[in-house]
Amino acid sequence: MEQPEPAEGGPDRPLSEAETKARFTEEENVVAVWVMDHTTDIQSVAAPPSAPGDAVVDIVVETNTGYNMYSFTRGQWMNYGTQRKDDEESPSMAGTLESYRVLTGEPESF
Repeated sequence: MEQPEPAEGGPDRPLSEAETKARFTEEENVVAVWVMDHTTDIQSVAAPPSAPGDAVVDIVVETNTGYNMYSFTRGQWMNYGTQRKDDEESPSMAGTLESYRVLTGEPESF
């Protein structure tokens, strides 16, 4: 994985589930959008009080070729880069995605 960088065009707040669907399903080659459901304690630290009740702060966008990872951290969206599906040197995303759920789409099997 790459070092995280600020995500271009990201808002300065967490997204709602509806905003997440709208924002990422329009991208080309997206097959699924995964989100992490945090505990109340973690959510209260990651999301400001003004965040929507269904605030999304961790997203994995699965495309035909890889997994693009984003996280809302310290008041901004960070892009953690892409793990390519054809990279045999990288660990499987299966372990990471165990703690996520599919928000929309039809994920491919690992």
